[in-house]
Amino acid sequence: MPYLILLNTHTHTRGRGLLLNQDGPGLADIPTNDELSVQELNVSSAVLKAAAHHFGSQCDKSNKEFMLCRWEEKDPRKCLKEGKQVNGCALEFFRKIKTHCAEPFTEYWTCIDYTNLLDLRRCRKQQQVFDNCVLDKLGWVRPELGDLSKVTKVKTDRPLPENVFHSRPKPEPNPTIEGDLKPSKHGSRLFFWTS
Repeated sequence: MPYLILLNTHTHTRGRGLLLNQDGPGLADIPTNDELSVQELNVSSAVLKAAAHHFGSQCDKSNKEFMLCRWEEKDPRKCLKEGKQVNGCALEFFRKIKTHCAEPFTEYWTCIDYTNLLDLRRCRKQQQVFDNCVLDKLGWVRPELGDLSKVTKVKTDRPLPENVFHSRPKPEPNPTIEGDLKPSKHGSRLFFWTS
């Protein structure tokens, strides 16, 4: 869904702008920079891949809450609070890893980074050391394969939107035609179908 946002450069305090989307132009509330600014998670893809299993299990609730909001609302501006919770959970997760298991984690993600395609199977020894450290010091068990991809119900305090599926209203039925219908004056226009 492509958007074109025209900002009013004279209003720095409140984010108002003209939003042009497929429904047509209209005024939209655009979040301010203060509402959008969060501490960024500056890590590489190897670090994310090394931490993915434990991160998925530790931040499961906030991740699923955010994805449910994005699916129901279809508007990222309405899910800023949930997005900040996911970011906060990720920052807290990596702080705990850095405090308790920095050395085995660094060895693990460095091994993943040095493999050609960020392949996990070549770094099972480092993974075992990291998993043991996390289990001993934080009590986190590495989830089994497929545990994080199971379908789950998400309990949320957020109210359900009015039109979750964003479907159009049901059209009115066609009016009934009164009187006799006469055949077309010039016959059928579908002459190319007959040969």
